[in-house]
Amino acid sequence: MAQRFEPEDVRTDLLYLRKGRGYTDDRFGRCHALIGVLGGAAEPGDVLRERLESAIWSLRDDDASLLMAVYALSDETERLALLSQRRDAVASGSASVARRSPIVTPQPSSGCSLSLITGWYPKSPMGLRVPESHNGTVQHAVHVRTVVSDRRHLESSHHYRLFTLFDGAEYVAIVSGNPTVMVAGHDFTVRTTEIPGGYHHAFWHKEPLRRGQTYDLAFKVPGDPTEEAWLMSESLAFHEPTRFAVFEVLFLGEQPEYMWEFGGLTAPEAPGVPSTERLLEPGPTSSVKAEFRDLYGGLFAGVAWEWNWSTTDSEVMHGCRWSPCDDLNNSLAGRRLIWCTQWSPTLPTPGVAWMREPRWCRGQFRVSNKVMTLDDIRR
Repeated sequence: MAQRFEPEDVRTDLLYLRKGRGYTDDRFGRCHALIGVLGGAAEPGDVLRERLESAIWSLRDDDASLLMAVYALSDETERLALLSQRRDAVASGSASVARRSPIVTPQPSSGCSLSLITGWYPKSPMGLRVPESHNGTVQHAVHVRTVVSDRRHLESSHHYRLFTLFDGAEYVAIVSGNPTVMVAGHDFTVRTTEIPGGYHHAFWHKEPLRRGQTYDLAFKVPGDPTEEAWLMSESLAFHEPTRFAVFEVLFLGEQPEYMWEFGGLTAPEAPGVPSTERLLEPGPTSSVKAEFRDLYGGLFAGVAWEWNWSTTDSEVMHGCRWSPCDDLNNSLAGRRLIWCTQWSPTLPTPGVAWMREPRWCRGQFRVSNKVMTLDDIRR
């Protein structure tokens, strides 16, 4: 029977591990309770470390990056031999800590202890051995860089580092709404087929893919110069398990009013409603970056932004123009309406949609900015 550990035992190990040199294989090997809740001493050391990092990153961004620095698990602090040095690195800003906490002597988070005990993090041990369902690849890293010029899509560059789980697969397929992709390098060629609602891009490797090998697939998606629609987000649905993903967006010319990151959302939810902790600040090059880890389940992650809405009637955009309609009757009071004169994937037919909170819809719309009345709706 597997040994059970009390939460205080795990907390004691976490307190010990943050001191001195922080995380090292030797010091971690003395943390028996921590190793136990991470899956046990029979698991490979790199698996146990990755589970520990997964539990840390399941916390809020500021707590997670703070603990990574304290435990010497971050690139900036892994060579610092003393807790005081890592503490100074956090306080000075030389260690990358998201929205840096004012606490200079951080304690192990009780949230981390709880995550480890309950297994409430993506890479927690399952507790039983079952055949694992998977598709053909695991994505070690995904990097998407998008360039937006005066609200319009200029180009996007995609880079996927794939670890193949099947032997002899001839191609990797991606479905998108873009008809054209340009493959970088000579290892892959692309064959594109139009399908209902989009395009099927099959990336054929120069030789069948081998199980257990790593491949780099890179391609560019050019913008359509005749497209008048505004681009308002860049995202992907992560159907394959993905360890790391980075989205970068560079804005040329006009800048959005605000930008935010989102993750773990279904297609109807994405890109969500921006919140303070999700807002992104542009850098000196007018670009923003969002980093994610442990993505899975077909859920969306990416970056979204909002333009200034000083527009004229019938402006074409990606997304929706929401108008307050407080003059409507009680059943619609306080809701926000949009009039779509073009079919959208979120509406069964062109017409009026209403919701209690502002939302951002995926797809292209031609929108009238006028405020709707009950007579408009009845018609």
